[in-house]
Amino acid sequence: MRYNSCMIGSLRGKAIGFVRDTVIVEVQGVGYGVFVPVSVLADIQENDELFLYTYLAVRENAQDLYGFPTKDDLSWFTLLLSVSGIGPKSALSILNAVDVPSLERAIAGKDAASLSRAFGIGKKTAEKIVLELREKVSVPESGPAESGTDAEVIDALVSLGYSLREARDAVRAIPGGIEGTEGRIREAIRIASRSAA
Repeated sequence: MRYNSCMIGSLRGKAIGFVRDTVIVEVQGVGYGVFVPVSVLADIQENDELFLYTYLAVRENAQDLYGFPTKDDLSWFTLLLSVSGIGPKSALSILNAVDVPSLERAIAGKDAASLSRAFGIGKKTAEKIVLELREKVSVPESGPAESGTDAEVIDALVSLGYSLREARDAVRAIPGGIEGTEGRIREAIRIASRSAA
């Protein structure tokens, strides 16, 4: 199998239908079948306008297109593909089981059990993913650095479309004295939106 993420780097169009675990995105009269994470698929309604960062997997008898709402999602998908024995379907299965912030925390914390929850990913494969990606991804020396509350704040910002780095920077900039998940989320959103302006 050959992978090429550059031939179709992104799609902007309208959701015109669904076939199993793909959404059909119409772009200038052409319908593209795109595999997307189940969390994304669940949020899409017919006739929704979509923008997806895409990755094209080319095989001898097929070309499969995978789509993601953020660059971080696409980056982690391609990182997973760099692990020996992990193909596009397995990489997508992992992203169906754990979101990007949880995946990064699992890698940082050597938590192979979280990854083995993904369909088709056994214990040995999960351990291999942790081992190989820890060599390729910069992770905090002390493991997951965020408290449980801050992890929720980061997840909330990522779900709003901010990158993992933007979310973490916003959390670090929250002034002392602001406690509680909701309060910290509001402040982090304010900081992140100000930084993006």
